[in-house]
Amino acid sequence: MRLIALLLPALAFGQALLEEDLLKSKPHREAQYEQLKFYAESLPAKPEPRGDTLRATIGYPAPGILAQGSPREERIGEDALGVYSRLWIRTGPGMEVYGLYLVPKNVKLPRPLVIAQHGGAGFPELALFHGGANYHDMIRGALKEGYVVWAPLTVMHPRRDLQNGGSSLIPADVRKELDALLRTKGTSLAAVEVTKIAASLDVLLRRKEIDARRVGMTGLSYGGYYTMYAAALDKRITAAAGSCGMRVFPAVRGSATERPDGRLIDLDAAEVARLIAPRPLHLQFGLSDEGLKIADVRPMAEKVKAVYAAAPAKLDYVEFDGKHEFRGEPVWTFFRKWLQ
Repeated sequence: MRLIALLLPALAFGQALLEEDLLKSKPHREAQYEQLKFYAESLPAKPEPRGDTLRATIGYPAPGILAQGSPREERIGEDALGVYSRLWIRTGPGMEVYGLYLVPKNVKLPRPLVIAQHGGAGFPELALFHGGANYHDMIRGALKEGYVVWAPLTVMHPRRDLQNGGSSLIPADVRKELDALLRTKGTSLAAVEVTKIAASLDVLLRRKEIDARRVGMTGLSYGGYYTMYAAALDKRITAAAGSCGMRVFPAVRGSATERPDGRLIDLDAAEVARLIAPRPLHLQFGLSDEGLKIADVRPMAEKVKAVYAAAPAKLDYVEFDGKHEFRGEPVWTFFRKWLQ
């Protein structure tokens, strides 16, 4: 049965919360893909980025992406927890950062900002409405904690749109195609999307409801990789919490054709963590995660712990009884300590 285009109340956290048809955001997500494809095709050819640093290896910052003007905002609605909006931040001719923007109620503003990053085959709305899939409370949980939440879109093939005979302009191999093209232009898909996150901060940290001194980022799977990359490259992110998204096998440098699905695998997790330290870092993994085996995670986790040897209290490593999913309580406990 197709999703009904209505806003429906649902019970969560013991109160009626805003719900939305997931297909309402489909045109906005497809527009973001078309913008990014046009951007990639329009860049002049340059040598592939190479180097030993994360910036050099991925070609960061991506060229021509700068925050411009005031955001375009569309209110979705509100509930007992907060006010929900779509936000578009212009970053160049025909180019925007799109995402969901949530402002909490019943708290004294300004409040810390938490960037909540979705994972593969996902999008911000999927991580929020109708139970949040395996994201559970990643976005709404941050709102409940009293944080302003920014949930930006990164380009993914949205399999959810194809259910029940649906369609999508976004191809299944979108990440691999765009990353391969962008690396012939001297940058990469990871660099473009982290640059867009940084550009969004240029705008959001000027808003009166946000305490610009306290910025956290969290994410699941691909969102966990992006959390580590963004925190490594942007020191305005003061605390980072990644779930099921740490590189656990040798990094790949060189041709984009060696990167399946445009994955963020340019540096080992310990090397990326070294760029985050000594800022606080939380990493969590499910003991039954079939895609990211805990036996493979643990050796890399030991390397990350060695990076934080001089400040062990700043590293929070958690293994939970579960699969490839986001567990909120360890993250909120971490942010309560480092964002308050």
